[in-house]
Amino acid sequence: MKRGNYAKHAAIWGLGEPSRSSEIEFYSVLAKKYGSKVLSLMCATGEIAYGMTKNGLRVTAVDIEPEMIAAAKKNNLENTNLCFLTGDVTDLHLPDKDYDFAFIGTGDFHHLLSENEMLKALTCIQNHLTDKGCLTLELFYPGSESWQSPKRRFELPNPPETGLKTWKLGEASYNADTMREHIKQEVFIEEQGRIESFLHEFELQLVSRDTLVRLLGKAGFEITAEYGGFDFDVWHPGAEKWIVESVKKIMQ
Repeated sequence: MKRGNYAKHAAIWGLGEPSRSSEIEFYSVLAKKYGSKVLSLMCATGEIAYGMTKNGLRVTAVDIEPEMIAAAKKNNLENTNLCFLTGDVTDLHLPDKDYDFAFIGTGDFHHLLSENEMLKALTCIQNHLTDKGCLTLELFYPGSESWQSPKRRFELPNPPETGLKTWKLGEASYNADTMREHIKQEVFIEEQGRIESFLHEFELQLVSRDTLVRLLGKAGFEITAEYGGFDFDVWHPGAEKWIVESVKKIMQ
């Protein structure tokens, strides 16, 4: 896993995000099919996890970046149904092994850059679920053509209470042969006329459906549904999203 500079992102994480209400509702509805105890993985500062607790779920949210978890805890001091932990999804050892539902949203599964890392993560998650537990992954379906986008400026929303002005200069490329996407961003934070910047560069490894099915199978999962968006429409080629719902295999 080639990590970008998510540590420095923690202070401004979420400023550029639109409303997460559709994601929160989607994952809440899906989770309640299986139970009430949820594991949110690669959670960043936990906006979705927080929203799910408002829908009556108990959520443990895990991220590898201590700075992200520190920011999440600071924002959720009074929430007794939400626990934040620092942890690596490929080497996960949580005290509880009875989660009903686990998920990785926003394509973060693609930060795992090899099949070995992916399999380690899937196996760790499987070990933390109940016998009837579910894992859901929000993925990017790999395109058949390579592309490259030029550097451009992204303005981030700046709530007045933060006293910050933030923006990014970003460029990206995708290699259809390797299904590898490369993202390079320079992030700027202006506060009281002083500008700080840092580089945020990382790669995403997309996977074919055949590869995903094989890896899930090795880890003890089988796919039960695939969705093309947060409205639960059935996935089809060209759909806006690729969301895979899988459950633990029934052992004979």
